[in-house]
Amino acid sequence: MLDDGVHAMLVKEIAQKNCELRHMRGEDLQELTWEELQKLEKSVEGSLRRIVEEKGEKGIKEINALKTKGEQLVEENQRLKQQVMDLSAGQRRLLEPDKSSDSLVTNISSMSSADPRQDYDSSCAFLKLGLPFPD
Repeated sequence: MLDDGVHAMLVKEIAQKNCELRHMRGEDLQELTWEELQKLEKSVEGSLRRIVEEKGEKGIKEINALKTKGEQLVEENQRLKQQVMDLSAGQRRLLEPDKSSDSLVTNISSMSSADPRQDYDSSCAFLKLGLPFPD
């Protein structure tokens, strides 16, 4: 158990720290002298300066991280565009050289009947849907 003198000293210190904290929050300022107010102002200005510096550093780090992420997304976009171009070129090579995709669509369209209900029962439905030819 604490000695009564130590206990009293700790209680007094806690009260003093609570008072200082209220002053830092801008509370109970009327009890301060002009010199104490000046000292408090200087302390608060120093704290604010450190806060602004830290905020600036974190902002710069976040901006740099976003720039890096943007560069990665641009690279990924270019890679995906290249994949699409490669796939498109591969599909063009699969078409017969003497037939274009327009003539293929025309041929498929001419195969469909006048009655749309008959199209559903057609054995050539895979052509109308653009699915690959069966082997």
